[in-house]
Amino acid sequence: MNIEQLNWNYEEFCAYVLIYASYADLEFSKEEKDLIIKSVGQERFEKLEATYLEHGDYERLQIIMDHKGVYYPTADRKQELIEKISQLFNADGEFSRPEKTLLLFLQKLL
Repeated sequence: MNIEQLNWNYEEFCAYVLIYASYADLEFSKEEKDLIIKSVGQERFEKLEATYLEHGDYERLQIIMDHKGVYYPTADRKQELIEKISQLFNADGEFSRPEKTLLLFLQKLL
């Protein structure tokens, strides 16, 4: 899938960012996965994860950067996403150092 061809709704973009965040500590836990599936459903989750896995890290960041203004144009909307990421990181009961580092990075990036 070409980056320019992405046509996601708000929930799908949010789920993509959460998938990106889930891999911060290289352990995509069942609890994290279940939290994302709850928001977008199994089928859309599988499509979004497949998109995530077919790109490299640079392309993943480009997707987020290119679309953040569309889905998170205000400080309040950005804060909503940061809170969702924090909930995700706490879903498995362990908020690891790599997750904390990524959260700080995403706060600046978004």
